[in-house]
Amino acid sequence: MSPTPNTSDSKATPHLRVEVLRDTLKIIIPSFLAIALFVSSLFFSIIPASRDNLMEQKKSEISHLIQTGWAILNHHHELVNTGIVSIEKAQQMAIDQLRNIRYGPESKDYFWLNDTKPTMIMHPYRLDLEGKDISDYQDTNGKRLFLDVVDIAKKQGEGYVPYTWQLNDNPENISAKLSIVKMFEPWGWVIGTGLYLEDVEREIKAVLKKIVSISIGILLVISLLIFFTVQDGIQEKRKRFHAEETLKDYQDHLESLVESRTQELSSALSKVKQLSGFLPICASCKKIRDDEGYWNQIESYIRTHSEAEFSHSICPDCANTLYPDFNLYQNSKKEKKS
Repeated sequence: MSPTPNTSDSKATPHLRVEVLRDTLKIIIPSFLAIALFVSSLFFSIIPASRDNLMEQKKSEISHLIQTGWAILNHHHELVNTGIVSIEKAQQMAIDQLRNIRYGPESKDYFWLNDTKPTMIMHPYRLDLEGKDISDYQDTNGKRLFLDVVDIAKKQGEGYVPYTWQLNDNPENISAKLSIVKMFEPWGWVIGTGLYLEDVEREIKAVLKKIVSISIGILLVISLLIFFTVQDGIQEKRKRFHAEETLKDYQDHLESLVESRTQELSSALSKVKQLSGFLPICASCKKIRDDEGYWNQIESYIRTHSEAEFSHSICPDCANTLYPDFNLYQNSKKEKKS
């Protein structure tokens, strides 16, 4: 009778769960550590670096713009040097040209001019300040920004100044601003332009949103790969575990059969051994004496002490002695010869 392998989960579940959990943790822990490292790098390295890079990019843009504005002043100064126009005319032409220049996403960013006193020479959105002393002008934080403008322009020739200012043409909206200023020595003027940090922050957020969206997509893909890898591992583990259990059941069954057959052989051998050795047998009637001292017919003794059975017959000698007229064995021999 073939064995019935026990592959039920009730038997395999405790051990299987431990193995599956161990293998799953071997996959999940390194994966989540990698994800945690990626997220940490994203928020503590990639995003700050992207923010800094974008700010440097914006600063580079206004640096190029200030060179353009400075070149306009220098162009009109050359007109004076060549005698084409007077200095007053050249200065007015430069002021008019710079006043009308706009750039940026909404074409509202601009240039302004002040001298080193400082006096406001030109500002397209603050006409009320033109021609006035702006030494004591303060931003919303109490900073005398134009004194800093002049100081940086004189000492460095070119540099950046942070402060707060109205958002382009909207005097009601005060925003943080970073401007670059450059000295124009021939006229003692300072030209400046800048960027609003609110606009930069908006662009940074847009870029960061893309980075975060892409990162989330990557994390989802990684998570799905981990999930399917774990699921495949669990299925393979179940199949292997059940195959091992089936093999073990067959092995146990075979061992049981071997043990059963061994016991049967041992029993048979023990019975055979009972007939070995010296048996007291009567020289006349052929009865055998057992261990208790009783005499038994030989067939009865052998039947009791072994698994042998007897069928009665008669040998030739007895047949001739008991039935001389029948010649049983001679007739049997003739039949075989014929």
